[in-house]
Order: sequence, then C-alpha cells, then structure tokens
Amino acid sequence: MCYISGMSTTKFKKILTCFPWIIVMISVAVLGLYEAGLITFEKKHKSPLTEVEFILPLIPLEDVTYSQNMLLVNNEHPLPEEFSPDIVFYRDTDVPMNSAIVEDYGRMSDYVREDMNDHLYVSSSYRSFEDQERVYNEEGPEVAAVPGCSEHQTGLALDVYAMYFAGSAFPDSAVGQFVINNCSQFGFIIRYPEGAQDITGFSYEPWHIRYVGLPHSLIITEEGITLEEYIDLFEIGRWYSYEDYVIARLPEDDLRIPTELFEYEITVSPDNTGYVFVTVHITE
Repeated sequence: MCYISGMSTTKFKKILTCFPWIIVMISVAVLGLYEAGLITFEKKHKSPLTEVEFILPLIPLEDVTYSQNMLLVNNEHPLPEEFSPDIVFYRDTDVPMNSAIVEDYGRMSDYVREDMNDHLYVSSSYRSFEDQERVYNEEGPEVAAVPGCSEHQTGLALDVYAMYFAGSAFPDSAVGQFVINNCSQFGFIIRYPEGAQDITGFSYEPWHIRYVGLPHSLIITEEGITLEEYIDLFEIGRWYSYEDYVIARLPEDDLRIPTELFEYEITVSPDNTGYVFVTVHITE
C-alpha cells in the first residue's frame, strides 16, 4: 500500500513510488469507460494511396465519361430531391440497374454460370422513392433505410442470392463465398461489412453488394474499410496513384486535371458530399 503525506519530508520520493500505481488505476478506469461505451477512440487508417504531383497545368475537363458510381448515400448524406439515376434494364430482363454496373455485374454473373456451373440471382435492385417508402414501412428502420437515404434508389446496389441460399444464408453457398471474396474484382464491395455498423448504420449484410468500380472496390476490400472511410482518405485537390490508376477528389465547381492525363480514360462521379471523384486509368 502506498500513500502520500503532505507533512512528509520525502513527499517527492513517495510520489515517484506511487506513480506506476496511479497510471495503472487511470488505465483501468479508462478501459472501463471504453467498454461501457462512454468514451470512444478514433482510429486513423493508414492510406494505401500514394500522393503524386504534376508539373503541367491543370485545365478544365471536357471529354470525359460521367458516372454515378462513387455516390455516398446514408442517413447523413441523403440523395438530393432532384437526383435522377441513370437506370437501364439488365440485358434481356426486367431488372432495373444503374447503367454503370450492368457490364461488370454481367461479367460476375457470367463467371458464376460458366466457371462454377451455378447461378447468381438478384432479389432487389433499383427502387424508386415510392418503392423504398413501401419497403421501409413494411420492414422498419432496423432493416430498411429511410426513403431518400437508400442506395437502392441509385441503382448501384443489389441484393443477390443463390438458389436455396438467400439473406443471411447466402454465405453458406459456394456462390455466396465467391461473391464475398471476389466481387471486388468486378467493381463491387460488400457495402455493410461485419463490425462496421457504427460507421455504415447497418449490421452485416453479405448479400448487399454495391458498385463503386475499379480500382475503388479493390482498395476498399484490401484495406477492410467502408465506403465512408475510403472517401475520407482523400484530401481535397490532391492526386493519388494506385497501381495503374490516378485518383483525385475535387470540388464540384473547380473540376480540373493535369493536361498529361487527357490521353487516358477519365471517369468523373459525384460523391454526394459536394465533391467529385476523378478516376484516370493509365494504359499503354
């Protein structure tokens, strides 16, 4: 037992003797508060991106491909009332999807059919505001997003399943395991990963895949982060490289890129936070 007496002539020495015990008691108290959820610690994720600089001047974008693949949609970032998704029907079906995802979803579906001798099915794709309102009223806020805050309203999200394996049973199938482990190769992510409910607002949904395109899906999956965390990796106006891609997050009203990138394929997508993602695929 150690104590500090204000009357002692060796007060300083006793303080030093007690110091380790003080640190231990503080640490135990902080740990208790953390486990009780009364305090939290923000985790800083080390970026997998490499910042790059360009010498040539930045000039306004002109001939580029516009997409909606990087839209962030959640309770904090609802879709604007004037939002209009670019919806088409998938191949020769009545399944509506955002035009940005059709080709890559088709590649993934073809792989399952041709290489696995199985099928990947879609149970839910694009929903109008009215559709989402109906789903929300039927399933409640613990399952469905508030109308205006659902990714399904963008046409970029799909709920998929394998025969006899839907919902939480999806991972029990070979198709489910393939999608979970390989959908990033086709531009998709598991939008609501396990253990990230405090960030995404939803518990683990392995059947809910979201299209963000390459290389974003690869980075998000390799780093084990959410779309929210991924977007926060980018400092506004800075350019980053990842493998054979160059990426930037720029202000909507100042959309300029280095002239040396103009010869490559450029895709521009708003992120629904007031900025846009510019993705440049560097090819020979």
